[in-house]
Amino acid sequence: MPDFSQSAPGLEPPTVVDHVLLPVEDLDEAARRIHERFALRAVPGGRHPKVGTANQIVPLGLQYLELIAVVDQDEAAGSRLGVRVATALNQGRTFVAWAIRTRDLDAIRAKLEMAGWDLPPVVEGSRKLPDGQVLSWRTQDVDQGSNPSPMPFVIEWRIPDGLHPGQVAASHGGGATTLRRVIVGSTEPDRLREKLELLLGPSTMYEVRGADVDGVEEIVLENANGELIVT
Repeated sequence: MPDFSQSAPGLEPPTVVDHVLLPVEDLDEAARRIHERFALRAVPGGRHPKVGTANQIVPLGLQYLELIAVVDQDEAAGSRLGVRVATALNQGRTFVAWAIRTRDLDAIRAKLEMAGWDLPPVVEGSRKLPDGQVLSWRTQDVDQGSNPSPMPFVIEWRIPDGLHPGQVAASHGGGATTLRRVIVGSTEPDRLREKLELLLGPSTMYEVRGADVDGVEEIVLENANGELIVT
């Protein structure tokens, strides 16, 4: 399969891996730890209105890692993402979710509904950048549970070219760093593979393993110093 991880927006296929979410208690402390351990630099993100969370971003070209924390417990308790972040923290998880990117969310939704998937409504989202610009997007969850899921959600960005969070300038210790693979554990690995192939097709960008607990288990990054394994 071709590697689309760093493709220009006009050249990307319908869906690619967009970002992986890491739940953290404290954003500044988490940014310090990920820099100390992996020489990755996080940059300020923003607050998610009505979701109860905020983030910092580790840019990886047209992909990124999202350090995400609950900053308003009452708001978070009323949002699926806020509940999942809180649950992942309580369970001591490294990851809470991952996202794939599409240029046509409505087409993806229609395809999944035709395949018999029971989907919640599309959700509109946004956050304000430190410079005042607003990033907007639409997301489609495919798993309606409160626990961290092995299934990615789908995101469609509504931003001008060049404003994808992964494109923010950041000085990583190993230079330009790429997300190569998301490794997902599942109690039903064969069923998960079938679902992921419907969403992403056969790809080197993800791997499914049998596991006692569902969810993202590790990610593989790569830079000039070689592979970085985050677990």
